[in-house]
Amino acid sequence: MYVISGVTGHTGKVAAETLLSRGESVRVVVRDAAQGAAFAARGAEVAVADLGDADALARAFAGAKGAYVLLPPNLAAPDVFAWQAGLLAAFRSAAEAAALPHLVFLSSIGASQPSGTGPIVGVHRGEQVLRGLSRTRATFLRPGYFHENVAGSLGTLAEGKFVTFFPPDFPLPSAATRDIGALVATLLLEGPTEDGAVVELGSPVTPNETADAIGRITGRRPALVALPATEQAATLRGLGVPPPVAALFQEMTTAFIDGHIAWEPGRRHVASQTSIEEVLRGLLSQPRPSQAQS
Repeated sequence: MYVISGVTGHTGKVAAETLLSRGESVRVVVRDAAQGAAFAARGAEVAVADLGDADALARAFAGAKGAYVLLPPNLAAPDVFAWQAGLLAAFRSAAEAAALPHLVFLSSIGASQPSGTGPIVGVHRGEQVLRGLSRTRATFLRPGYFHENVAGSLGTLAEGKFVTFFPPDFPLPSAATRDIGALVATLLLEGPTEDGAVVELGSPVTPNETADAIGRITGRRPALVALPATEQAATLRGLGVPPPVAALFQEMTTAFIDGHIAWEPGRRHVASQTSIEEVLRGLLSQPRPSQAQS
């Protein structure tokens, strides 16, 4: 039995579907039973639990070989890191209480750095909290920048432009969420190795390559507009992102460009299986906003 959280999002959904397709027993963790109905129809168990409820989460982990957890985005939290700390404490407590053998945690490239990485600081702290459990071995999956993040910049395509805060030829380490979910399933099936094992996922993609892919899909390559990273926070604030969160994302972008966020030497590394063009084909088939979102 494998326990999967985040099934209403991208990575958890793929992980659960992958395990079910391989004939494995799966228990999905959702906040409302209705959210798990599609998985129940495929034979999965459904556990109703808030990720911050350690007791409910321990019940969900009971009897499992391994579990997948992640920190969901929450732009509305007054203090994002404090909110995440509550979830991490629940993950640790639940894993210990359930004697869970293996916990796969969605971390990020750059999580080896304690500061200066924007929102990635949260998963750095998560790795520290989840190391050294007496009954549970943790595996930390560190993907690169999500391919899907490009969706926020597709709104200006109607104007013939593609806006980015990265230099045109910057090789941004990137991965598709479907590849993350598939690798989660693989890591759970492999089982635990040493506690604190790190697995990286991703391959470089430049903004120019992304613009080229858009051109192949649409028949019209957009003009690449590379804005300075120092303008990102103001742009995000203008789109309604809370100022502290906007500042964190600008810090992250700058850290990528400066090389502060990078792959860690000596770690197991898995290349991307899904190209940026494949992801863009899916995104461009959906309705798009008229304004850019970064």
